[in-house]
Amino acid sequence: MKKLIVTFFILFIASKIFAQSEPDSVKLEQLRRESGVDPTRVQSRGGYTILVYDQEAATGQINNRFSLNLGVNRWNFSMKYEAITRSTGEPGSGFISGMGDIKFSLLNAFFIGGKHALAGGAEFSIPTGKPGFGSQYFSVTPSLTYSYTINPGLFFAVQPQYTFDLMKDPVNPSLSVITVRSFLAKFTNNGYFFVFEPRPVIDLTNDNVDLILSPIIGKALGGGFNLIVLAEFATNESTIKNRGHLYQFGFNKNF
Repeated sequence: MKKLIVTFFILFIASKIFAQSEPDSVKLEQLRRESGVDPTRVQSRGGYTILVYDQEAATGQINNRFSLNLGVNRWNFSMKYEAITRSTGEPGSGFISGMGDIKFSLLNAFFIGGKHALAGGAEFSIPTGKPGFGSQYFSVTPSLTYSYTINPGLFFAVQPQYTFDLMKDPVNPSLSVITVRSFLAKFTNNGYFFVFEPRPVIDLTNDNVDLILSPIIGKALGGGFNLIVLAEFATNESTIKNRGHLYQFGFNKNF
């Protein structure tokens, strides 16, 4: 039922998105940059997002994510930190809360020419969260992004990533995960943007493959503010059981 409601909501917003006048290339480029969707477009912003993991039975998790991005020329520096609330599902246990890991990333959009753009980056996950709330890995995820502008309001991008550990407790298995983000994004003159991202995730350590399907809807409110709603639907039964589907709602403020 939840998937059906989300699907109808997406279709309704999509009908609004494609009913627009002639594209304003300058306005659409600004929206593309301020939305934060395209890694090859650098912009300073701060944001807050609530993430809800819809897990099986009575278990669940809510993350409050705070983020800051600083854009300097074609460089982007960002940091994310999360306050996490979890439910074990055991009667009478209530909720437990704690702080998660700090994530720091840097990115350089080293080529932007015509319809093509390239950016390279890396995200470091620092294990500041205690067991049960943090990953317990000091890890890094290098990535390379290629984006192709189809027209002023439409672009396609692909971003392969590889996550591995730099430091860990010897009892924990090594991290070795390949993720390929690919997304098609549509922007409109009236401030809507719509993104669809199919994301294969290959866990080499655990010999596990998943495909995450993620629809994203956003709206520019003016003054540099944007509202963003997205969902991540896992297709692997193991992922659905252990992590569940993910729903996010948040906003950012560009400056």
